[in-house]
Amino acid sequence: MSTAIQLPQHVLDQFHTYSVSELITFNNDIVENRGWGASRSTFRNAILKALAKKGIDLSPIISKEDGFSVIQIVKVKLENNALIPLAYE
Repeated sequence: MSTAIQLPQHVLDQFHTYSVSELITFNNDIVENRGWGASRSTFRNAILKALAKKGIDLSPIISKEDGFSVIQIVKVKLENNALIPLAYE
């Protein structure tokens, strides 16, 4: 009997091979397309974790409010090794 791999870990393992540019494009596509349903947050979380592992600064889109981390659901661009939120189009 084989061990089932959890979807979030499987997705994160796959995104490890993507370039920073590809991950940013994928993030922007997910943010723009609302049709993902419940899987959307799983994929976006994996994208952000993969970007963080590549040394990208996520702090411009993540903040702490009342003790909770808040991650903006916005399109981003890379500037000075940090994700910069883009205004909604």
